[in-house]
This record gives sequence, C-alpha cells and structure tokens, in this order.
Amino acid sequence: MTLPAQAKTKRRLAFLFSIPLVFSIVFFCVDVAAEHADIEMLKIRAVYSSVTELRSLARDAEAGEQGFLLSSDERDLMPLEQGELLLHTQISNCLSAAKERPEVLPQVQKLAYVVETRYSEAEQVVDVERTRGVPAALNVLRAGNSQKTMGEVLSLTSSVLNQLDSESGSYERDDRRLYTRIFVFYAASTLIIIAVLAWLYHELVSYLHERDAALGQLRAANANLEERIAERTRDLTEANQELQQFAYVASHDLQEPLRTITSFSQLLETRYRGRLDGDADEFIGYIVSSARRMTDLINGLLALVRLRKPGQPGMPVSFEKILEEAEVALQAAIRESGAEVEHGPLPSLLVDEVQFTQVAQNLIGNAIKYRREEPPHIRVDASKVGEDWVFSFRDNGRGFNQQFAERIFGLFQRLGNGGVEGTGMGLSIARRIVERHGGRIWAESVEGTGSTFYFSLPLSLERKRTDANNEYPSPAVPV
Repeated sequence: MTLPAQAKTKRRLAFLFSIPLVFSIVFFCVDVAAEHADIEMLKIRAVYSSVTELRSLARDAEAGEQGFLLSSDERDLMPLEQGELLLHTQISNCLSAAKERPEVLPQVQKLAYVVETRYSEAEQVVDVERTRGVPAALNVLRAGNSQKTMGEVLSLTSSVLNQLDSESGSYERDDRRLYTRIFVFYAASTLIIIAVLAWLYHELVSYLHERDAALGQLRAANANLEERIAERTRDLTEANQELQQFAYVASHDLQEPLRTITSFSQLLETRYRGRLDGDADEFIGYIVSSARRMTDLINGLLALVRLRKPGQPGMPVSFEKILEEAEVALQAAIRESGAEVEHGPLPSLLVDEVQFTQVAQNLIGNAIKYRREEPPHIRVDASKVGEDWVFSFRDNGRGFNQQFAERIFGLFQRLGNGGVEGTGMGLSIARRIVERHGGRIWAESVEGTGSTFYFSLPLSLERKRTDANNEYPSPAVPV
C-alpha cells in the first residue's frame, strides 16, 4: 500500500470512527431535549391535576350544600367539611405548580379565589339552615350567586385545562418530530458505516494481496542476500587463510633472515667494537637496534593477527590473577624503576586470560616507560557503572595532551619519543582485545601530572555469585 493510499485510508478510518462520536453527541442532545420535554410535561400534569382537584372540591361544596338542604342530615355535610379541610392546602399546591407555568398563573389565581368564594357561600347557606330553618336557607340560596360562582369555576377550569392540553400536545408533537429525525439520521449513518466497512474490507483484501506479493519479493531478496553473504563468507575465509599463511611466513621465513642479521650484527659489535673508527661503531649500533625493532614489529603484527581468532573462555578468570601474571612478566622493569603497583577489589569475568594479561601488561608497562623522575605509582581499580564493569589504571607519569587521547590507540602510534623503546602497537592491541569482549577503552590525562586508562566490560561477563561474602576481596593490597 503506497503512502498516499495509506493517508487516504487513515482519513477514511478517522471518518468512520467519527460517526460514533457524532452519534454520541446527537443522542446526548436528544436526551437533554427529551428530558426537558419530560420535565415540562410533568409541570403541566401537576397544574392539570391541581386544577382538576380544585374543581372537584368546588363540586364537593355544592354537593354538601344541596344534600343538607334536602335532608337536613348533618351526615350529608361530610363532602363540604372534608373539602374545607383540604381547600387551603390544595389551593397552595395549585398556586405553587402554576408558578412554573406563567401563562396560566392569573387564571389559576382567579380560580382559587372563586373556589374559596363558593365554599363561603355554601357555609353561609348551611349556617342559615341550622339557625333559621330550610325556608330561610332556600331564600338565601336564591338570593345569592352560588350558581353563577359554580359556573365561573367550571368555566375557568375548562379554560385552564384546554390551554394545558394544547401545550401538552405541542410538546408531544415536538417529541415525535425529534425522534423521527433521529431515526432518519440513525438509518443514514448506519448505511454510511456499512459502506465504509465494505470499502475497508476491500482495502484490507487488497492490502493482504500486496503484502503477499511483497513477502514473495522479500523472500527472493533474502535468498539473493544469503547467496551473496555465503559468497562473501567464502571470500573472507580465503582472505583469512591467506592472512594465516602470511603470519606463518612472517613467523618463519621472515624472522629467520632477520635473526641471522641480528646475530651477525651483534657479533660484529662484540668483536670489532673499538677496533674500527667511531663511525663504524655507530653504524653497527644502528644495525643492531634496527634489527631488534624489526623483530618487535613482526611480533606485534603476529599478535594482531592472532586476535582475529577469538579465545574460548570457559570459566570466570580473576583479574587479580591477571594482574599478578602481568606483574611477573614486568618484574624486571618494576624492579629497575622502583614502581609500586596496587589494586582494589577486582571481579572475576568470563574473558580470555592470556589476552587480558597482555592488556594489563601493556597498560602497566606504558606507565613505567613514560614515568617521571620519581618512582612510578600505579593504582588499578574496578567498579560497576550502569551495565558495565569499568577498570581504571591510574599512574603518576608524564601524562599527555588530552587532544591525543584517541590517536594513541591507533596502530604504530606512540605516546611520545623521548628515547622510550616501543613499537606503538601495545594500545592498539589492547583496544582490539577489549572491543572483542564487548567493551571499549579510553584515556584521560594531564601533562606532567599523570594518566588514567579506562576500559569497560559488560556485566554479562560477570560470574554467578555463589558466596556473596567471598566473591571479591575487599582490602586494597599491593601487587
């Protein structure tokens, strides 16, 4: 799938996933509108019910009045008496409900007043009948406005209820229109989702076909790459064999005539020193020193060639033991210079013992070679830093300019001249050994103060702890 097609697919997916969001927003708005309509309907029903109850109370007053006039039985006054008990509470409730419907509030207030008036008129008729008899009560009833008051109650009630019915019907029609529109929107959105899903299915099938084709091309490319890697491996194997043959020639065929030159040069130096002139003695000295240097260079090159074949450490090797072996190899130089070598706790790691003995020997040997007038003091320490063991070889020697801190690890590069013997290969060999074990090596120095050489090794080379108390020696002891 190309990048433009992917961008187009992302846009359509965004559109697809936006539909449920739009649904949610629309349904939320619908729910809010429906809830508002329900609340308004409840308010209308509350007013409707209160007005109906007031009308019923007015009819109870009329029924109690007329029943008592016909029978003069106090029991017939029960509807009137019960209505009187409920009248003020019902009026209060009706007015409270009507406050939520300002359009009918004046009519409801008037209705409440008229219903109270009707109860007053009924009580007056009942009092006259009790005190002066039925004829007098009938005269009061005929002379009063009871029928007119009751008609006004019914008229006001009918008007309010009709208005409330009209409002209720309006809300119901609005709800029906709203839900009709929602249904249409839902149906249209469903069709859109189905169309987008169908398109996505088509795109997915196309993508799978393209992926299968790409996988086929990738397998073909991998097969071609494996063939090229195999060919390159054969070339490297042949080159390595040629390098091994060169090492064999360098170690035998080249060193043999060089030993002959060295031997006869030393013989000339021994037999004829002082017998010839001073120039001859100087020339013979040049020949002897050059032959020795050539031998050192060949041995250094052979050491680099041997590093192409990795060692096979099987057991953890103590770096204290490595340091001791390096000290034994440098015993003469240490004794001659009066050097002091000490170390802190050192770990045991899965490394090539011979190669790291060479690393330690090179670093300590450089500290002795590039010493100042005072006896060399070399301190070796190790500490865990992150995911590595970091070793440091600190000395009090001449030091060097920090700008050459990387250059000194190059092949045939030396820290300085000053009559110091060496091939300039020791640090290069040390770097190769450390990097082959997954670490790195670097140096820090100040001229005239001393140098510190560091190298790191991964913690994965650390041996398993079997005795946490005896794993590493704790005191710093001189080597």
